[in-house]
Amino acid sequence: MEVLFFGGSFNPPHIGHRHVIKTISQFYPNALLYICPNFVSPFKQGGKEFSATEIWELCLSEFETFLSKNVILWDEEIKKANISYTIDSLMALSSLHPNSELSLVLGEDNLIHFDRWKFYKEILNIVKEIIVVRRETAYPNEIPIPHFFPKAKVRILSNPILPVSSTEIREINFQNKAGDILLPKTRELMRKFLLSKGDLSSP
Repeated sequence: MEVLFFGGSFNPPHIGHRHVIKTISQFYPNALLYICPNFVSPFKQGGKEFSATEIWELCLSEFETFLSKNVILWDEEIKKANISYTIDSLMALSSLHPNSELSLVLGEDNLIHFDRWKFYKEILNIVKEIIVVRRETAYPNEIPIPHFFPKAKVRILSNPILPVSSTEIREINFQNKAGDILLPKTRELMRKFLLSKGDLSSP
């Protein structure tokens, strides 16, 4: 069995993340996909707009239609108050599925700085593939693969460019933005959380 790890801040989860999950499910229909939100990322240690509980609730809402016995929202990192490292989560996943092959799902934006990840060489030894889903380079141009990646381990899946980020979503007024960036229930949850903190004006 193949086991795929898709981690991130998901602050908040949005259409780009849904796209990754949908694409992975199509290309790897028999694999287990673990979606793993974190609360403290090594590269994003500043304050967050949402608590760990709120991020978890937003993920449950945004990914509700995808979750199944093969697509699992995993709390390995979100439950930690300290920094979460992918190498630790992969080791935990390997213990859960000792006879499976692990792969890591990344967006193109994570490729260039992957050598800054803790024990990145060990990660490359552990995983079968680095699966790149969210592209930023316009098709049909090739996505540049940094020299420290063994090219045989990198698989780039075909998908459209989705120019949206969690940062952009936090900065917009949702009522003036296209409704498909966040699902309606998630949008309402997010508004509720932001209003409770005084970070968003009432309509």
